[in-house]
Amino acid sequence: MNDTQITYKALPTLAQFHQSGAQHRCIVGPVGSGKTAGACMEVGFYLPMHIYHTYGIKKTRGVIVRNTYSELRDTTMRTMFDWFPDGEYRAGSETFTIRYNHGIEVEILFRSCDRRDDIKKFKSLEITWYWIDESIEVAGEAKRMLKNRIGRYPQKCPVRFGIETTNPPDAEHSLYSEYRWTTPPPGPQPQGTPLANHVGFWQPPGENDANLRPGYYADLRSDYKNNPDWIDMYIMGMPGVVVKGRLVYSNYKRAYHVSDTPLIYAGGTIIRGWDASGNTPAAFAMQIPTARQTQILREWTTDKEGIVDFTKRVVADSEISFPGAEFLDYGDPAGGAQFSKRGGGFTSNHELMAECGVIVIPGESNQTARIQSIDQALLLRDGMLIDPSCVRIIGGFDGGYCYAEIGMTGEYSDKPMKNKYSHPADAMQHTFGKIFPVVKPTSIKRASQRRMPQPGQTGQTGTGWMGN
Repeated sequence: MNDTQITYKALPTLAQFHQSGAQHRCIVGPVGSGKTAGACMEVGFYLPMHIYHTYGIKKTRGVIVRNTYSELRDTTMRTMFDWFPDGEYRAGSETFTIRYNHGIEVEILFRSCDRRDDIKKFKSLEITWYWIDESIEVAGEAKRMLKNRIGRYPQKCPVRFGIETTNPPDAEHSLYSEYRWTTPPPGPQPQGTPLANHVGFWQPPGENDANLRPGYYADLRSDYKNNPDWIDMYIMGMPGVVVKGRLVYSNYKRAYHVSDTPLIYAGGTIIRGWDASGNTPAAFAMQIPTARQTQILREWTTDKEGIVDFTKRVVADSEISFPGAEFLDYGDPAGGAQFSKRGGGFTSNHELMAECGVIVIPGESNQTARIQSIDQALLLRDGMLIDPSCVRIIGGFDGGYCYAEIGMTGEYSDKPMKNKYSHPADAMQHTFGKIFPVVKPTSIKRASQRRMPQPGQTGQTGTGWMGN
């Protein structure tokens, strides 16, 4: 019997979470939003009581997972113990047991999963439910393994549950599109169809203010005033990218360079940029309304697709999105490199693309010049505006495309990381480097003095920055 009295009042979003009958549920919220406490109450009280009153099952077993054991021990476990102080913890087996009247018993296992051996151990679990805390840090392999271990305890258990809690993911993370959100996320429209019986709850900023010390978020805003992307993600609860290195583009500002509304094709020439030199091609489309203004209208990416199929897909989509347009295509000079064909002879990606009606003009090859050409465009007022649908390009600018730190030295690689963000970044660089070659740094400075908005002139329209 549990004699300790605990007062818990669910926040509005968490109340919806508790009331949902979905087998798989997810809470996304800023730091300090109360999502961990809500999940503790769900697995420690609401779920076992629901299962008892609905099915007459008195004993349930679940596992609480976090990426590393130190994170699990220092955060999630401490919160669990605070909310259920009468529970019995057994350190040797990392097991926590909560008992209620009528013989109702909840057995909770604590597990980390940052090593492959940890994930293998999930194969032997017989559990009713799982809860993954900070789930965007946990590998997809671990989640898939846990999904087939729930509903196994007790034997022939008639119900199964999976719970995820996390800070906001980036818009391309699988979690973003797997759940049907009860309120739309404060970012791009999720792509694809949510998985069956997967319901998500996205907390608004400030929902838990009354339970935090005065000035909690004000202090964080002050601490991170030079990192607006961190504030957007961890205080405002917006989807974003965790920066794991030094940013490539110093002049990028999301508030200025990402349009609030979809950009409209104005007719005329569409310039497409391609990165077609590897197994994960990427492309983008832009229009140039004025001599030094660019609008990024569309992106195409893939995790693995042959260049011919990818090119056909881009061409078909371009004809629908930009009716009557004339297309000018730029790409990686390396895409013209020859390779042998199975039946003999030689060909290249550019020759394969030409068979699909795309004639590629070799772009700029010098990476320093390519990067500077984009930073130069970002520096100019109206130099670049990006459609909000271009989530991978935006994610790259936000920090997914960066210079990786070398160990923990504070030193960084001299070349950007190769990852899913680098492919559309390369496509843009080949194109911008050719169309907008770098001018002298002194000229860039003078241009910025003329064109950058002055204090008080911030704001955005569908076509660029506001200002005189």
